[in-house]
Amino acid sequence: MPFRKGSNQSIYVPLRTKFIVLFCLLITIPFLVIGTISYKKYTAGVERSTVELSNQVVSQININLEHYIKELDRLTLTPLYDEDMMQILRKHSSSSGSANTYLTTDETLKMNLFISSLAFDRGEIESILVFTNDGGIFSNLDQSVRKRWDRSMADWMEAVEQEDGGLAILPPHAAAYYTEAKQGIISVARVIREPYTNDKLGIVKVDLTARGFGSIVSTVRSSGSGLLQITGKEQVMLYSGPDGLPDSSESYITASARSSYTGLKVTSLIPRTQLREDARELTNSTLIVSIIALMAAYAAAILLSNRLIKPIAHLQSKMRQVKRGLFLERATVTTSDEIGQLTEGFNTMIGEIDRLVKEVYETRLKEREAELLALQSQIHPHFLYNTLEMVNMLALQGNTRELSGVVTSLGKLLRYTVGRQEQMVYVLDEVRFVEAYLRIQGMRLGDKLQAVIHIDSSFDYCVVPKLILQPLIENVIEHAMGQDKLQLALTASVEEEDLVLSVKDDGLGITGERMQELKEQLYQNKSRPGMETEQGGFGRIQKGFALRNVHQRLRLLYGEPYGLTLENTAERGVTVSLRLPMNWEAMNNAGPAGDRQEED
Repeated sequence: MPFRKGSNQSIYVPLRTKFIVLFCLLITIPFLVIGTISYKKYTAGVERSTVELSNQVVSQININLEHYIKELDRLTLTPLYDEDMMQILRKHSSSSGSANTYLTTDETLKMNLFISSLAFDRGEIESILVFTNDGGIFSNLDQSVRKRWDRSMADWMEAVEQEDGGLAILPPHAAAYYTEAKQGIISVARVIREPYTNDKLGIVKVDLTARGFGSIVSTVRSSGSGLLQITGKEQVMLYSGPDGLPDSSESYITASARSSYTGLKVTSLIPRTQLREDARELTNSTLIVSIIALMAAYAAAILLSNRLIKPIAHLQSKMRQVKRGLFLERATVTTSDEIGQLTEGFNTMIGEIDRLVKEVYETRLKEREAELLALQSQIHPHFLYNTLEMVNMLALQGNTRELSGVVTSLGKLLRYTVGRQEQMVYVLDEVRFVEAYLRIQGMRLGDKLQAVIHIDSSFDYCVVPKLILQPLIENVIEHAMGQDKLQLALTASVEEEDLVLSVKDDGLGITGERMQELKEQLYQNKSRPGMETEQGGFGRIQKGFALRNVHQRLRLLYGEPYGLTLENTAERGVTVSLRLPMNWEAMNNAGPAGDRQEED
């Protein structure tokens, strides 16, 4: 992601990234809020439904349990309605333990048959027992139950006797009257009394198997619905299943109901983790669908961001091109919204800027052309005076040949500067103009000036601006000439497909500070206050103005990196170079100026 520091040290974040982050937040935050609220409401709804269902289940179990206890209640009352059973119990009602109280075979057979008929097809009943007052035991399990009992085997009898003939529901207890002692027996029992005297005749007891209470619960409960507890008086636990006691570290949803008939309390405990497990599959499916929907929303956000940013990015690219000076570029208007209006405004602004730049450029170019024409139309009075003085001396000396050469060269200078109005010439024109100028200066200065022109004929017809070489030569003669001889060389070369014209001298050179001043004047288009003016070239110009004039003309015509450069040479002297594009355009004139001058 392209983050970077801006100019004011603030972090730069692209607009596209901001849009994507904003859209993703606008999607994610409501999604999380709605998802969280929905999950909580769903969980609360499931819990509420579970509580309602548990209440219904507990109520139904309580009803079933009442019916079952009522059946056992009626079963324990059955001996009261059988006269044979009552006679046997009356016979053994004495607790003195006399000899005639022992059970006879006939009594045992009758009692056991009667009890077995009561337990027939009742799988939840472990055994039905009748305890006589004199210590006898009758049971449908003849071989598994002892024949006699005593108080050490019957701790539970006290609770039964306290009910005074009512039905007693006994919590899990030890049953020592079995030949193999059993633990955790749940039973119902009652005291059998004489109907007329209310005397105690014995106790009938029904021991239930582990399936006893479980069968009642299983008729209503479905598997995996938690724990179920049945408690009696004083919260004595009668049953806890199917997995034993609850985990103290677990949180449960509870529902309970107490029977007014039996006094038993039925409690349902459903672990909250079980609810979460039940909802896990739905939650996972919802999560997968939500993630897919979220990814699709993110993709849509990215596509929408790209669509919004595309015209802005297009406008930004056009602005970069305009920043590089390409004012012909126009942005394409693709929308009719604010961005489209901004693009239209940008195009209008660039068109106006392009028009103004062209006006300024053309105005400055015309100003330079006017300066050049003014430069061409003027003759340096001092140069003209020296030349005419030299003509006079040659005439007095009778040196007609040299006199003819000076006059011919002066005529070429006048024709080139005054007679011709075109602004672009061939390199050969400039070279011949420089040759004529050097011929006159050579006659005036003699051996002090040695000039060499090394320009290959292949450059002759390359088109260049007019009057760009002579100011460089004049600058050397005016400022580099000392007491010693001055050598200068004019050369042409090709560098990176550009034409480079150089004037190199071995004159006085320029100090580093002065060189810096000249470069500031040259490249920054400024002159130092109080700078002196002097004659130079073919017009009255400021010192250094001729070089700056040439440089700015090239910049106006061709732009960067074209123009003039100044450098001190390694030994001594200065090298002035002009960089121009290679231009082989055909001129309207028949040939170079030198040829035409010779013809004239």
